[in-house]
Amino acid sequence: MAEPGDTRRGVAVVGGGAGALGRAVVERLLDGGWPVVVPVRRPQDAELPAGAVMIACDLRVTAEIEALAAAVAGIGPWRAVVNASGGYAGGEAHRIDDEEMLDQLELNFLGPWRLARAAARAMIAQASGGRIVNVASRSAVDVAPGQAGYQVAKAALVRLTEVMALELREHGITVNAVMPSIMDTPANRFAMPHAEHARWPHPGEVAAAIEWLLGDDAGVVSGAVVPAFGRA
Repeated sequence: MAEPGDTRRGVAVVGGGAGALGRAVVERLLDGGWPVVVPVRRPQDAELPAGAVMIACDLRVTAEIEALAAAVAGIGPWRAVVNASGGYAGGEAHRIDDEEMLDQLELNFLGPWRLARAAARAMIAQASGGRIVNVASRSAVDVAPGQAGYQVAKAALVRLTEVMALELREHGITVNAVMPSIMDTPANRFAMPHAEHARWPHPGEVAAAIEWLLGDDAGVVSGAVVPAFGRA
């Protein structure tokens, strides 16, 4: 077993690693001996588990992702990427404006796509395979009014996962997604104080599924979109 921080196994990059789910993923990977890099838009505001390497990077800016790719390569080979970044905003399709729709696409689709693209290019150049896991949402398949931009962006991320899985399989790169329902986080409890919180999946439980998809035992799994609904 690799020692903690042993770059011989490759580096895991966790987009959105400062969020509730992202932190849970970072903690599990660090405990499993992975070297973990977290791109952070505002490093001064981020708090990460000890041992994670923070690199300033805005996933909205291609040049900054290219700089991130070079920085990661200086640490070790790209082995795994988790796209846990995103953000929610409600609004009906006929009421939201261009900026609101574009913001949801940027946060929940384009940013993850840019990071997955950088990872795929690096993994192909290394010729050593790799793992990409995207975090979609139950909202990608359960249609409901009032969250048009979010649902459209997460649905696009699901299809991106399926497309990249086919495109990258000859390179030994697997691409999968997990699809959580509402997770049991302090922010979600505050927003929905009367919901049945015990039925929601915990971020640590979703992180465990992600960790499995990054591991050797999941090497034959690609193009999967894994529901992580708990009992919700």
